[in-house]
Amino acid sequence: MVAGMEESGLKSETQSKNIVLAILSAAMFIYVVDTTIMNVSISALVGDLDTTVGEVQAAVTLYTLTMAAFMLTGGKLGDIWGSKRAFRIGLVIYGIGTTITALAPTIGFVMFGWSILEGLGSALIVPAINTLVRANFSGTKRASAYGTLFGVAAAGAAFGPLVGGWLTVNLSWRVAFAGEAIIVVILLLASGLLVDAPKVLPKPRLDVVGVVLSALGLGLFVLGVLQTSSRGWRDPVVAAMIVGGIAVLAAFVWWVKRQVARGRPALVHISIFRHRAISSGLPILATQTFAQAGLLFLIPVFTQAVLGFDAFETGLALLPLSIGVLLTSTTTPPLGRRIYPKYIIQVGLVLLFIGGFILSRALETATQGTDLALGLFVGGLAIGLVVGQLPNLILSGVEQDEAGEASGLQGTAQNLGMALGTAVIGSVIFATAILSFGNQIQASETIPDGIKAEVEQALVRPLERVGSVDLEEEIAALPGDIQDEVRTIESTAVRRGFQGAIIVGGIVALFGALLALRLPKKLLESDGSAESTVAEIVRSSPLPGLQLEAEDFGRHPDP
Repeated sequence: MVAGMEESGLKSETQSKNIVLAILSAAMFIYVVDTTIMNVSISALVGDLDTTVGEVQAAVTLYTLTMAAFMLTGGKLGDIWGSKRAFRIGLVIYGIGTTITALAPTIGFVMFGWSILEGLGSALIVPAINTLVRANFSGTKRASAYGTLFGVAAAGAAFGPLVGGWLTVNLSWRVAFAGEAIIVVILLLASGLLVDAPKVLPKPRLDVVGVVLSALGLGLFVLGVLQTSSRGWRDPVVAAMIVGGIAVLAAFVWWVKRQVARGRPALVHISIFRHRAISSGLPILATQTFAQAGLLFLIPVFTQAVLGFDAFETGLALLPLSIGVLLTSTTTPPLGRRIYPKYIIQVGLVLLFIGGFILSRALETATQGTDLALGLFVGGLAIGLVVGQLPNLILSGVEQDEAGEASGLQGTAQNLGMALGTAVIGSVIFATAILSFGNQIQASETIPDGIKAEVEQALVRPLERVGSVDLEEEIAALPGDIQDEVRTIESTAVRRGFQGAIIVGGIVALFGALLALRLPKKLLESDGSAESTVAEIVRSSPLPGLQLEAEDFGRHPDP
């Protein structure tokens, strides 16, 4: 009877944990899908709100800036208010923002509701999710929870175009944001089931000057990086924003050290970087999201711009990526009890390069989504391996009172990696395509030498001014055979640009694999089961040969 009661209690606890994971995963899912829905709905917003593509893109940029600038602050507010309360407040702000967006009569309301309010809500929600996972799960269950959580996030980014495209085509982009508002209400009602993270004592206070400096520095840097896609890296305004952002961030570091030295509140403590899981893990996370940008943002652009897919067809093409992510992110986290997670992460990053290489080769002749399936599936498997281990390694490698700061830093690293990845990849496409234009035109026997320079400019202008200059208009006055040659050159060059960008992302992933050499050798801890007890007995045994070091059971501190 006792055994039956224990089994019933265990089953009840498991069900409760599953509900908690479902709540946190749903919150992460709508946060990720939200951005992709906006990306595929740009043309619909332009028509409904009587605005321009540039203004919608400005809203997207402002949303990214808001999240990047305030993620650190969101993590600290979680320490001050409690993660559960921060999660709920973030949901309320997010819900108000998505409701305003769904009802928006002008692009200004979209910027206020989506870019600002949803961005601020996300800056509270994401660090709180990470901290709440740590509070509600332990050992292998925690690793599996992080794997599921970030697997859902990556799959959400891949499914976003599918969901957003279908809703936009068949109903309205407004329905997507209204649906998010309904989900937010459900999550708020269910959030009482969450176990809050332990309070940080003594209760911290907010470093207002630190908030201003970090937000300004991160905002300037990310804005400068994002502007490179339209202005280029050599533009003086872009350079001023990037250098200015770095200078302000340097001032932020000085301020934080000053505050800590005087015993005053600091937004983040530099001492947190003493943990190798943080000092090594955050740069690796940034390299992973950088490379991931090549799959989640570059492939949708390729399928729509080159293959002529609509948003729904693009979502279908990305399904192999989603399947790969979900497969490894949900099944492989327990491997960390037998294999050092650092090795699994390294394998994942190397596999991400291999997937990118396969995909780059496929881009050369691809005509349909199935041509990209193998590379996307391998890339998805790779992402799932990394997200099944790295977030847990980062957030479990700090003390409990540092969890909020670590969550904020993790969110910042993700945003910086994605922003840099998107900007650099766009630049690589542009530079590679232009170089290919020139080489192919000079080698062409169809195009007369006297007009080769003119034809090259005709090819470059549409690439530089997307949406305002059409290639067909540029070459309309040329003879038919030259027009055909130019179209072939343009198609080949653009594909080479995408191939180059994918390879760059893969090389960055390999660099991340090298950085992973510095990760601590630390096995995943058990769930507090008998194994831990046995390990402790063996460690303290007086019998010769049985005294083992803590690292043999994966519990040694970071070097």
